[in-house]
Amino acid sequence: MTMLLKYINSNRISVILLISMLPVVYWIPSLFQAPIQIAETAGVPLGKMIISFNLNFRLISSFLALLLVIVNGYLLIQLNTIHIFIPLRTQLPSFFYVTLAIGMTQSTQLTPALISSTLLILVVYRIFSAYKAEGISINFLDAGLLVSLASLIYFPALAFFLFLLAGLILLRPFNWREWTFAVLGLILPYFFLISVYYLADIPVMGIFKDISDSFIKVNQDFRFSQIVSWSYVLLFLLIGSYFMASALDSMKIHARKFFLVFLVFFLFSVLVYLIIPGAGTGMVFFVSVPLACLFSFYFVKCKRNWINELFFAFFLLLLLWQRIN
Repeated sequence: MTMLLKYINSNRISVILLISMLPVVYWIPSLFQAPIQIAETAGVPLGKMIISFNLNFRLISSFLALLLVIVNGYLLIQLNTIHIFIPLRTQLPSFFYVTLAIGMTQSTQLTPALISSTLLILVVYRIFSAYKAEGISINFLDAGLLVSLASLIYFPALAFFLFLLAGLILLRPFNWREWTFAVLGLILPYFFLISVYYLADIPVMGIFKDISDSFIKVNQDFRFSQIVSWSYVLLFLLIGSYFMASALDSMKIHARKFFLVFLVFFLFSVLVYLIIPGAGTGMVFFVSVPLACLFSFYFVKCKRNWINELFFAFFLLLLLWQRIN
């Protein structure tokens, strides 16, 4: 037990394989059970297509969901490899993302929220890449497009356009052209969708009907193991946040700013879940992104003692409990 954190925190090939196999092993029993449908509304057209795909191609859908969870974890590792906001090249972001995402949702099916969350991770990539860009950065056009596409799959993701603007404020000096790029990126996919509806002689009002469906309240039934796990995550969020606040003075400027962007991402994820009735538990895929980075920072920088080893082990134990409960 005392060597668990040190082992997972390394970059050994065996650790990479272990983290990659973790969701695979977690998924296997689900192939022989009735699928657990995650509590979220389909709403918009692309979201409805994904839900329909799940119903007709269950095994393929499950495989794609598994692949996407692994990819999202890998994207977080690469984000830190490029920008080094966690002061070590580590596999922990992937470990925590996988642990939080698959344990908390209990779903093994492809969902609109999961796909949308991948697009928003790419938004973070574009924002971070613009941090030291000389002159006008076109990254915000790409980021606006990605947010717009994410909202056409999972409409609550539209709120993250405000997150994009917040990231622009935090990382870039004011330039009206970059703000214009972001707005254009948001508008273009919707303009294209309305054009397709018009050319196909489909009533455009159907789009607004789909959007309104995204606000329908979903019934959420949490298992006792999920409630306990979320309580532990909340406790560790407080511990990790206090640790982060204590370490701010010793952090590099870019790392402080990037974690501030993650904080805004986290706050938007929580607000969307609380304010939009149709968001449902799919928001776990969003909130897991900043939490994975915060928890990774803590376990990279914390003292190697039995208390922190126990803290870390609890994440694995709770994941196992949610699987068998």
